[in-house]
Amino acid sequence: MKVKIDGFHGTDMKNVDGILENGFNPSLGDKEWLGTGAYFFVKGINEHPETQAEQWAVVDSWNKSKKQYEYDKYAVLHGVIEVDEKKFLDLTVADGVEILDYIQEKYLSKLAGLGRRLLPIDGCLINFARGEKLFDIEVVKGNMYIKLKKKERILKISRRTPNCTICSVYAPQSNIVEIKVLKKGRVNYEIG
Repeated sequence: MKVKIDGFHGTDMKNVDGILENGFNPSLGDKEWLGTGAYFFVKGINEHPETQAEQWAVVDSWNKSKKQYEYDKYAVLHGVIEVDEKKFLDLTVADGVEILDYIQEKYLSKLAGLGRRLLPIDGCLINFARGEKLFDIEVVKGNMYIKLKKKERILKISRRTPNCTICSVYAPQSNIVEIKVLKKGRVNYEIG
């Protein structure tokens, strides 16, 4: 059985043609929220993921080290994500969290055998499960706290209470079955 999810991705307007022609380039690494993948805001604890994708596109334009905006035009893309339910890890439900707990135990056991001790984070655990072939995970859904306002980033606010639900799509060319531009806009430097 297939799971179908509407996802929303906010980005620099300059990226849109490349995405529409060639697909998404996944974010790589263990420090990514839910591991390697292309990221989308989805319905969950917030009923308006398209608004969150727009907010992300605006705050992502701000380069905190240079203290300037990197781009002034953005787009929100709507993608349809489709995945076999056996390859979908839903961390918004108890069964999904149990699977992540199992992965964590395997991860910690492997590290202990190597004489290392690291604090696991979700993205690292999901990438570990893929690398060790514990689970064939193509799409992961989870609740996160993401700084969606410039003020939250400047003040380095870091809440523990999630404010959005996101999906990470490991192989976007396989799991994104439809993509279109939902909205275009200009970064308003005065708000956020």
